[in-house]
Amino acid sequence: MPPPRADLWSSGVDETVEVNQRALIDKILARYSGEHTIFRELLQNADDARAEHVQVKFYTQACLDALEGGGGPSRLPNAKKDQIVRYVVSNDGIPFRAQDWQRLKKIAEGNPDEEKIGAFGVGFYSLWSVCDDPFVESGDKWMGFYWKDGKDQLLARSGDLPPDPSTSKVEPSSTGHPWTTFIMTLREPTLLEGPLDLARFLITSLTFMRTVKKIDMLVDDIKVLEVAKDVKGKDRVIKRGLKTSSAGGMMTITGVDATGMVIKAKVRQWLAATGFTPPIAAPIALPSLSKPTKALSNFLSSSFFSRSSPAPAPAPPPAPPEPVHDPMETTTLHREIQIYQAEIKVSVTTSFGRELERATKKPPPKTMPASLVFSRGESEQPTPDDAGPSAPAKDVGRVFEGLCPSLDSDQSAKVFIGQATSQTTGIGGHLAARFIPTVERESIDLVDRHVSLWNKELLWIGGYLSRLVYELEFQDLQLLWSTTSVSDEETRQQLITRGLHTLRFFSFRPTTPSAMVGQGMESAFFDCSTDNKSLPMLSTAGVLPVKEVRLPNAEIQAFLPDLPVITPRAVEAASRTVARLRDQMLLRDVILEDVVKQLSARPLTEEEMTLCLKWWQKVAGVDGYNAPMRARLLDAAVMVQESGKVVPLSIVQTFIKPQSSSIPTDMPLPQHTIPYTVTKDLKGSSIYDVFGWTELSLVQYITFLITPPMSEAPGANPETDIRASPAFAERVLALMGRAWQSITCIPTKAGFKRPSEAYFEKNLLFDDLPTLAFPKNTAIRGGMEKMLLGIGVRKTVDLQLVFSRLVGGGSWTCQDLMKYLVSVKDTLTSEELARLRQTAAFPLEVETVEGQDKAPIARRKPHQLYEPTEAMRNLGMPLLDWGDGKWRSNSDEAKMLFSLGLRKYPPIDELLGVAAGRPPTSERALVYLLANLNVHYINFDPSAFAGVAFLPATTPTGARVLAKPGEVFSNKACAILGFAIAEPFIATPENSAKLRIATDPPMEKLVNALLSPPITDIVKARAVFEYLSTRIGNSVQSSIERLQSASFIPVKSEKGVYLAKPFEVYFVPKDGSESPYKSSFTFVDFGERGNLFLRYCGVRSEPSVKDVARLLLRDPQHMLEQAGSPDKYLDQLRLLAANWTNFDFGIRSAMKSAAFVLASQRVPVKSQSKKMFGSWGGSEEEYSREWVLAKASDVALNDNITMMQYFGKQILAAPEEQLLETFYEHLGAKSLSSLVKTEYIPHHPVQNTSDQAKQLCRHVLERLTIFLAEARRKHSDYSVEQLSKDGNFQVAEVRELEARYTYRQGKREYNHREMLYATAWTHARGKGIILTVSLTAQPDDYDIASALCSILLKSPKADDALLLYSILSTPLMALKKRGFNVDRILNQQREEKLRLKAESARDREKAAAVAAAEAPRPPPPNANGDDLSIKSSESRDTAVDKESFSNSSKTRSLLNKLKRSGSKDLQAGNIPGAFPGMSGILPSPSGLSGAMNGATAVHGGGTSTQTTKRPTDLQSIRNTVEKAINASRPEMGTQIRDSRQAVRDVSESQEEYCDASAQADIVLAIDPGRHGLKIWVPRDIPDHGQFLQDKLAICQRFCADILLPIINVYNLAPGVMNIFWDHEGPLIAFNRAGSIFCNARYFSAWHDGPVQNGVKGDAFISWYFSIAHELAHNLESAHNASHEFYFSSIAEEYLVRFAELLRS
Repeated sequence: MPPPRADLWSSGVDETVEVNQRALIDKILARYSGEHTIFRELLQNADDARAEHVQVKFYTQACLDALEGGGGPSRLPNAKKDQIVRYVVSNDGIPFRAQDWQRLKKIAEGNPDEEKIGAFGVGFYSLWSVCDDPFVESGDKWMGFYWKDGKDQLLARSGDLPPDPSTSKVEPSSTGHPWTTFIMTLREPTLLEGPLDLARFLITSLTFMRTVKKIDMLVDDIKVLEVAKDVKGKDRVIKRGLKTSSAGGMMTITGVDATGMVIKAKVRQWLAATGFTPPIAAPIALPSLSKPTKALSNFLSSSFFSRSSPAPAPAPPPAPPEPVHDPMETTTLHREIQIYQAEIKVSVTTSFGRELERATKKPPPKTMPASLVFSRGESEQPTPDDAGPSAPAKDVGRVFEGLCPSLDSDQSAKVFIGQATSQTTGIGGHLAARFIPTVERESIDLVDRHVSLWNKELLWIGGYLSRLVYELEFQDLQLLWSTTSVSDEETRQQLITRGLHTLRFFSFRPTTPSAMVGQGMESAFFDCSTDNKSLPMLSTAGVLPVKEVRLPNAEIQAFLPDLPVITPRAVEAASRTVARLRDQMLLRDVILEDVVKQLSARPLTEEEMTLCLKWWQKVAGVDGYNAPMRARLLDAAVMVQESGKVVPLSIVQTFIKPQSSSIPTDMPLPQHTIPYTVTKDLKGSSIYDVFGWTELSLVQYITFLITPPMSEAPGANPETDIRASPAFAERVLALMGRAWQSITCIPTKAGFKRPSEAYFEKNLLFDDLPTLAFPKNTAIRGGMEKMLLGIGVRKTVDLQLVFSRLVGGGSWTCQDLMKYLVSVKDTLTSEELARLRQTAAFPLEVETVEGQDKAPIARRKPHQLYEPTEAMRNLGMPLLDWGDGKWRSNSDEAKMLFSLGLRKYPPIDELLGVAAGRPPTSERALVYLLANLNVHYINFDPSAFAGVAFLPATTPTGARVLAKPGEVFSNKACAILGFAIAEPFIATPENSAKLRIATDPPMEKLVNALLSPPITDIVKARAVFEYLSTRIGNSVQSSIERLQSASFIPVKSEKGVYLAKPFEVYFVPKDGSESPYKSSFTFVDFGERGNLFLRYCGVRSEPSVKDVARLLLRDPQHMLEQAGSPDKYLDQLRLLAANWTNFDFGIRSAMKSAAFVLASQRVPVKSQSKKMFGSWGGSEEEYSREWVLAKASDVALNDNITMMQYFGKQILAAPEEQLLETFYEHLGAKSLSSLVKTEYIPHHPVQNTSDQAKQLCRHVLERLTIFLAEARRKHSDYSVEQLSKDGNFQVAEVRELEARYTYRQGKREYNHREMLYATAWTHARGKGIILTVSLTAQPDDYDIASALCSILLKSPKADDALLLYSILSTPLMALKKRGFNVDRILNQQREEKLRLKAESARDREKAAAVAAAEAPRPPPPNANGDDLSIKSSESRDTAVDKESFSNSSKTRSLLNKLKRSGSKDLQAGNIPGAFPGMSGILPSPSGLSGAMNGATAVHGGGTSTQTTKRPTDLQSIRNTVEKAINASRPEMGTQIRDSRQAVRDVSESQEEYCDASAQADIVLAIDPGRHGLKIWVPRDIPDHGQFLQDKLAICQRFCADILLPIINVYNLAPGVMNIFWDHEGPLIAFNRAGSIFCNARYFSAWHDGPVQNGVKGDAFISWYFSIAHELAHNLESAHNASHEFYFSSIAEEYLVRFAELLRS
């Protein structure tokens, strides 16, 4: 059977839990990954201190040596060779206050001021990233830090600075405050990295600082940069139409101020020469929108055009060589910016504010500012100094890059939280606000739920400010534009440039490290407006609402130049903004309504109308073009000819087609005929379909010519009147001659035919056609030919005949057919061409089957065939059989074939069908697609073919497959989740971009793959989590939210692997330490990258306080056993107590009903055999404290030590800590005093008030003057003036005073009776107090103090009674030495003495006068009665003071008592172990009684205040000695920094061996349990075991041979006694709060040698009296007469037992 736990516990050893401060600081620094962290934190410190001037200095060793030698800086160092050894940062802010010095020494104790930026209290410790011993000077103080002994304990040392010499060279401060300086001697000398970058950082930081106006950068005491800011003025700005409340309603903007600011910088060429010019990345432009596309399928829905590829940007020319400059040359530059600062009113719920305060350690502010920096893009202007040239050196002007990042560079503006963070804003300006950062302040915290909500609300404010500045800037541009005209081209271009800068400034680019920042601001940019369609936009017509501006279309703008569109420069330079506005449906393409509106606004010229009709004809090919649409356009369009004639298109009905009409174009035309100059470039075959116009017929034209107003009209023009002009008539007749079309009068081989049925003999495909046949073989040429042609004789064959004969076969080839068709193409009508397109007359190329001489002929329609090229042949396309001739794509025949529908390349759907087929054709199809994507398939979108598997890929199993778009990815890492990976030749960046193959699957798919089914292989899960960590930045919150509640984390257990949810597991500590909850919670570690993903899913670093609470409530006994000790379990309870306000109602209710709190109960302990440092061997019963688990409602709060002594065995007591007591009280614990009923029973009251009672009454009232005057006694309803009134304070006397205490525990009742000296109660309705004292009990001022405090104070504490007790029992002069104000009391006593003397003198004069008049009488019994009255009225304190400090013969030493004890060993002179001071002067018990209590000194009423009628009985003295012994208790701490805690108010130190000025700085090394003696060692000992290696034997002898026997004599518990070692000092022993500590170093020096030889007498005597001396301090802290008396009494009480020890 294993030994009982109590035995194991008693034999265990306590160990100190320590923090490795160096490792802690290193872990803090590890999170500070940004640049310039040290300077950022120190600049913020300066701004919080209201500094105006900051200096950042760097020193080389050469400069420091020169300065120490009295020299000064002579030159600037070589930045690339000379190393820096020291950083110095100074500011002229308010010097450090006491609390600032204290906070500087504490890690993670942030600044509680809600107006200050600092929240976490770790910023100062960033200095340790470069040095080990930072040094701080501020005001008249200094503080330095160092690692003790070069190890892991960080110490601070401070002191006063000497006064500055009058010849100090320190630059005067701007504020008048002395400079506060931070000095960092670098751990390792290093080159000054990136001085120019640091300069940019300082310039940028200055912008947002509240009070700092100037920053200098010095290298070897030479200024290389001076930057200052000048605020020009502040104006309140407003813009209607913007919402002022954030999306969540938490923040409201009450106003915005615009402040102009000029940043001026003086830069030395040395600084500029250390930088470099990084390449400027070309801006990512939106694809050009200026060229129209050929496809117009979306005309009716939105636009007339789409995007095309941009032209590549030309390479920048090489930079010219740098000129040589003087490093001391100075250039002054300035930059003007605008800062828009919003005033924000914050309204949060109480619960949210509490959660926010939990996270930030400060309450949320009621109001706060947020600022945005805006610059108009002006370049900085160099201003030369008097000593330097005017031309600025290269790179000097770029010092403002951090302040105003170039919109063309990769740099981006930052979010400022006091100082710049690593988080970018996505726009061109910095944003400063009270964001809550991560601990390292590198980015915004968007993980914590409440903090994230706060930060997102502030991002809405950032978006609002962006929108406001955008609106104001364009409002100003609109006003300036209205003052210009078309002739002010230069001014308008400047305005356009400025507007373009604003557009680019607010182009929301992706932000890092969190993309949510830019997304949140951009969303707020649009959401904060009530009407986004009124967003001002820069257009070719000036600044207009975006709803009136269109995307550019070059084709439409050619005939509608006044159409307001985005300028081409804006499309190119602000492509991101334009694209986003288009996505928001705010910026649209040109639509029909826009064209109609513009056509209605003004008439078009002939040239513009020509372009319009060409565009119109192209648009008409779109499906859905109808008559109503045509009517609207015709009604709106009006043309003005050069002659001034106005032609509305609404009246046009006909057009001229010269190819098929004989009407000349230069003859007069009807009003309803549109001029030929407008329609000549149109496709005549589609004019009717598009415009509804018909070709002007001859009949219509002749009718027009012979009717008014052309003929027989008064106003007819004679030159064009057919009846008046012969020339015009001739032209008309010739025209009519060409009209012979229907007369059968032409002789042919087949007989007479109509002209249209007859053919000329040449160039005919067929021999049997009706060709001309004149009997006389008349030559057909010249006029005859013209006449025949004029009347309709054909030179070409009718196509219908050709079609019918082609199908029947023949010897002609495709080449023959096309040559003929090309020759007659100009004569073919649109109907003939249409018929030709739909005729299957063109041969298909067919491979010859083996065994056949000639392949069969198959004919197809033109659009079913492809041109016979090798590319099409490789794709397996149906080719045109071109015969033996060579195919040329640019020949006339090929062009005509293309016009008939012959395909040059396959449509995308057919091509993808081939690519989805079998190899190798599928591979060729994909290669063809990639090669021609930008030529033939510009609008190819793979997502439109999501059902076609044409992408070659490899599955995770290695199989090669064809995958559909969206199912294949280029990143091989995603294969671990089962996704197919693209083949290498399509996975290249160029090809994957063309095919739009994503690098990785979207997060939604990744989550689905992760969960179906979840991975149980831990190794594979780690790889998966590491891969998913790379996708966090691209994740959608909803996807991650699914994982937060899903079981997908594999955890290995004894039963195997199971899947856990994120909130069910925690991370293994990074430092390798073991979590105290290891066996209660599940901890996982999937590597740094894997853990990053799991953290994003909700896995936490450690259990929360609520988790710990639930665990303790679920199984408190298991947690107690796991903790290993009650102290460690109490640590968990302390954690819950400190976070009580964070628990919800459910947890609090569960706590109140659960038995999970620790309570102690006194239990008897049987004595055990003596062990090393073991228990003492006393015969009396001991009590120890046993910890048990209980409900808080069953536990009592120990607010009364006396009651605990009476009922300790029955009471479950709460730990005596304020934090835990408050926690137990919340859970239902009650104070012990409220559980015990007290009854006071007076026996035999004395009816008349005695003189002693009156004297006691005066004494108590006198001392209450001091007690109630203390500031801490303000919580009292009583005053001395009120109590001094008649009857309000009385002293009553009884023979005996009994107190009966009753404690109920359920149905059981426990009683205790005690005889008291004093008690008190109220009378006169609570205004008066009656103090009742016992005449038989030993006077005890503590009883008086305790009784009065319970009435005088509203909430009395134990130390209140001790203080009043000390005031009642201590002489006035001693109280004065302790700092109490007793002058008033002394003055009253002095006045009382003078009054009594004067009354006595008057009485003597009266007596003398009576004696002279009467006969002599015998003297009165007391001749000294007058003197007696004076002495009797003297304060007992005066008498006691005289007696306490006199060396009267009545006093006797304790050694004299030992001489009379009868022991041979104790005769005079035979005390070898005594040490100096042991035989101090002791007053007699009767004489000291006045110092012990207030009543004793006056009870006698005799002739002297130094005597009493009734000497103090021995039993009372023994009771007092017992109190001293019982007041001893074990030491519960593990560290002692100040051994003086128990020695309070020492005013007369008589011995150095326990002087309060001597301190012990020790820590616990060995704790053997309650039955042994603890051993303590100096704090600076790193290895306790090594230190005690040669001292344990000494401790063994000191304990077992000397101290344990003496402990037996005094009946003390072993835990009361402690052994300690120190290095030096006079401290032999000391009493700390009832625990006694004995110095083993003195025992080793004085007594260890004799003890080893068996001689113990000297050691026994020496340490017996030392312990008696320390026990007396339990009753009196000072070294005064009282202490000497108690010391003597204690030694006498146990002298007999001690003598027996000596004899044994």
